[in-house]
Amino acid sequence: MIADLEPLPHLRRKRRFDLPDLVGRFSKGVAEIDAQVARYHHRWDETNEAARRETGPLWVVLGDSSSQGVGASAWEKGWTHTVLDRLRRTSGEPWRLVNLSMSGGRFLDVADRQVPVLDTMLDEPQLVTCVIGSNDLMWRRGVRRITVDADHAVDRVPPGAFVSKLNGPGPRPKALNNIFERGAETKGHQLFNIWNWPSGRGALAADRVHPSDIGYQHMAELAWSALEQGLGR
Repeated sequence: MIADLEPLPHLRRKRRFDLPDLVGRFSKGVAEIDAQVARYHHRWDETNEAARRETGPLWVVLGDSSSQGVGASAWEKGWTHTVLDRLRRTSGEPWRLVNLSMSGGRFLDVADRQVPVLDTMLDEPQLVTCVIGSNDLMWRRGVRRITVDADHAVDRVPPGAFVSKLNGPGPRPKALNNIFERGAETKGHQLFNIWNWPSGRGALAADRVHPSDIGYQHMAELAWSALEQGLGR
């Protein structure tokens, strides 16, 4: 065990305007899910520090709250825990998981805050996944600045990473998926779609934004299918 490692930074996205808090005053569901954010982040902070001091293949997660498990009934009910269990079971190896994702995360958070931690403070990972873009689409207008940021993120995400495409109608998701396709061509990113759920029934949490336990089960199946094929398991 390595005792003298510098602690990992606690990655958080500062809210310029606390919309969940405002809406939560009128919506019990929004308040319930928003209350999970700090708790789940804290649990990941603890788990990350433990994981980096252990041995075994390393999986690093980049992205937003969908990789934090926000919306699930417990922090370990997100898709990452399910996939981690399967990695360990099928490989027989003690896979480790360091989750650098952050609630509210956007493309620039991945590029300028999460990837630098991966590059400078962690062992070389055997697996990197990235699920990002939903918050940029939800909270930002237009497409030009979003695509610039997406290009920057794609350039920073390590070669060979598994990167999820986005769902949704209209030109903006299509434009971002085109950028992800460029990453597949130039950096060998392995694309999948963690949002291509077989059904939306019961798949959203009480705030109607984040996935529920059922939604995270769908995500785990889609992610595992991609990893199983891409890692040759």
